[in-house]
Amino acid sequence: MDYTIGNLTILLISGLILLIYKHYQRAYKYWKNMGVPQLDPCFPFGDMYDTIFRKKNMGDKIKEIYDKMKGHRYVGLYFFSRKAFLPLDPVLIKDILNKDFQHFYDRGIYYNEKKDPLSAHLFSIAGPKWKHLRSKLTPAYSPGKLKYMFDTIVECGYAMTKKLVEIGESKKEVEIKEILARYTTDVIGSCAFGLECHCMTDPDAEFRLMGKRAFTQTIGDVLKIIIIRSFPPLAGILGIGVFCGTVTKFFNKVVRETIEYREKNNVTRPDFLQLLIQLKQNGQIEEDVPIESNKVTSGTTLTIEEAAAQAFIFFLAGFETTSTTISFALYEMAVNETIQERAREEIDKIFDKYQGLTYESVMEMHYLDTVIYETMRKYPPAPVFLRKCTKTYRVPNSNVVIEEGLSVLIPCYGLHRDPEYFPEPDFFDPNRFSEENKSKIWDCTYIPFGDGPRNCIGMRFAMIQAKIALALTLRNFQFGLSTKTKLPLKMETKGIILTPIGGLWLDLKPRPEYK
Repeated sequence: MDYTIGNLTILLISGLILLIYKHYQRAYKYWKNMGVPQLDPCFPFGDMYDTIFRKKNMGDKIKEIYDKMKGHRYVGLYFFSRKAFLPLDPVLIKDILNKDFQHFYDRGIYYNEKKDPLSAHLFSIAGPKWKHLRSKLTPAYSPGKLKYMFDTIVECGYAMTKKLVEIGESKKEVEIKEILARYTTDVIGSCAFGLECHCMTDPDAEFRLMGKRAFTQTIGDVLKIIIIRSFPPLAGILGIGVFCGTVTKFFNKVVRETIEYREKNNVTRPDFLQLLIQLKQNGQIEEDVPIESNKVTSGTTLTIEEAAAQAFIFFLAGFETTSTTISFALYEMAVNETIQERAREEIDKIFDKYQGLTYESVMEMHYLDTVIYETMRKYPPAPVFLRKCTKTYRVPNSNVVIEEGLSVLIPCYGLHRDPEYFPEPDFFDPNRFSEENKSKIWDCTYIPFGDGPRNCIGMRFAMIQAKIALALTLRNFQFGLSTKTKLPLKMETKGIILTPIGGLWLDLKPRPEYK
């Protein structure tokens, strides 16, 4: 009897596996049947075996596909059995992100407003709600509002400089990525949450630990992502959150307690959270009213959960990506002394002109802009970003149809390293972005902040944060590359952004006149 039951169990399992295999076989013919070039998907992982098993990060994998399939306008991909579309032609990418935006309105990123309210932020939410919230939040990132936050960022920059001086006088070398992550965490913690995080003096500060955890992928996190990407309805039923419960609880608690304290005690600060409080109380941000104002206006208000989600994405999008960009910029200047000296000369001249670091002086550092732009070309903060087809779309000049609901991947890293658009792409050359040269760059071949109506709302803030850190570092130090930096650079296979294995180590030498 037991023997018979065992045989039946084996037969049932074998039959189930066979059915699943047949399903995948049919699924993997989808793009080929439509006449779209595709790779040879591997059962059951599709084209993402290397990323699922952490042999490559997503940016490197999509760039590999981009390079291999160069010459085609597009490629069909498979994530397990789910279909995705990868446009390679910048003209088509421009259509998707701009002219035909109404077909690609959403990012297709999972969120659950009820069970995981922190996931329902501007970056992920869909449809009319995104459009409404984007219009409400846009004034928060205007030059006028950012000017109010400028002094707060500068204070964090000087705290970073002080720490680097201490290190430079003792160890002489520093893993710059970690110091910059602490700087950007302090900046975002202060500007987004109105809190002094003290990460520069305490590397184990709770904000820093939570930031690290948010960007660290455990095996459990990977499994959650697989369920979310492959079976979104199941993820919703199970109440699976995008981030671990510890991170979610921490940020929800911080925002709720800070807002309640400010409202109860009538406390105001020139920061992003104060703007969210304006939205919560009044329904809109007045462009011509100071951040600290409690002026009451009419409009659709923001709930405390929605406010927490927006503060969280401000933190998440602003600290890791920006610190990585600054790190790569310093790395490139460490190995390109001529570029380092030219940037330093501009900064010294402007510092002397304005008698210090001011909003106006930072806006005038044009060569530093080109250094940052070239850094983001070579090391884009988001090497791949997503769009979701919200309305069936026929690809121009073809019979190919992208069905509603399909994911579209935009290969930012592949475009930025394509020698057709950027000759000698591995060579670091800020002059690509000089006034005379930047107009020659093809549309949608350089998209570090995305493009179109759904581009990065915080790009101005990110640039100010990066320029302050770079200006203070160049002003106060000369630096070269430490032998501790592992060359050639290899990127971590975990996570979603480009991060060098072993970190970026610099030899620091304080400039005597600025000690």
